[in-house]
Amino acid sequence: MADNTYDAIVVGSGISGGWAAKELTEKGLKVLMLERGRDIKHVKDYVNANKESWEFPHRG
Repeated sequence: MADNTYDAIVVGSGISGGWAAKELTEKGLKVLMLERGRDIKHVKDYVNANKESWEFPHRG
């Protein structure tokens, strides 16, 4: 059976949760990160990722 012991649990992988997990792991802690959001596929799920600035309908 896997060892399910962690030094810290971070709930949410947003900007703050991601940073907290980064800082904790860099200090040698074993961290579990939980996220309830859907699995996002980079580029495919970001419909504007490959658009040029002039292609946005409301650019300023």
